[in-house]
Amino acid sequence: MKKWRHLMMVLMIMLTCASALGDDDLDDEMQVRRWALLGDTQAQNMLGLLYLEPDADLQNVQEAAYWLEQAADQGHAGAQANLGVLYLTGEGVDADESLAFKLFRRAALQGLTSAQLALGYMYATGKGVEPNPEEAVFWYQQAAQQGNASAQHHLALAYQDGAGIEKNTDQAAHWEMLAADQGLSTAQFQMGLRYLHGDGVDRDMLTGYRYLLKASVKVGSKAMDSRELVSNELTTEQIAEIRDDSRYWRTHF
Repeated sequence: MKKWRHLMMVLMIMLTCASALGDDDLDDEMQVRRWALLGDTQAQNMLGLLYLEPDADLQNVQEAAYWLEQAADQGHAGAQANLGVLYLTGEGVDADESLAFKLFRRAALQGLTSAQLALGYMYATGKGVEPNPEEAVFWYQQAAQQGNASAQHHLALAYQDGAGIEKNTDQAAHWEMLAADQGLSTAQFQMGLRYLHGDGVDRDMLTGYRYLLKASVKVGSKAMDSRELVSNELTTEQIAEIRDDSRYWRTHF
């Protein structure tokens, strides 16, 4: 189940559609419940998410699924995506990949980037639908063009492997860099390797080291091991300058 935790965190969108609620109304659990009972979809989605909080006394996955379904049935894109995650993982409901796919599609068609990312993933892996690499790329593109970093990373992988789209290392590097510059550690690691080997970018050991150092803050030993390969070709002064810069990254990532 652990492999789904990150996907769940990516997809849980609390504020997607218009609502009668104001910010102050959302500060109190009883107010959220009151608005949810009155049929407000944003409150229903938020109440569902409150029931999913792992560290809260309120946690009740079955109740979460109930409230998400109330909002999803009224067209709330965030609730549709969140409910899709539950059906994909089988938490609080019987696992149903086909239904998860339908829910993600409904939300994706409303322009929700996290749902577009999930839909691309399902087309790529054949979960709930026949595998279709071209459709996977299409949905990754929709989300990537709206700035979704994870979608940009997956689109980069598609270009790199020629999966569902013509192989293009320049485009792969372009989308990977966009994701890396948003702070996605996996993309930062890949960009470090790209600059190390000159893959889709001009070979630049200094820039490669910078990206690998950023990635090592989050992804640990794998990035650090690669970083050591780069550091062998840098001067002591260059490494010291970059490590000084890393103080900012370590406090902001």
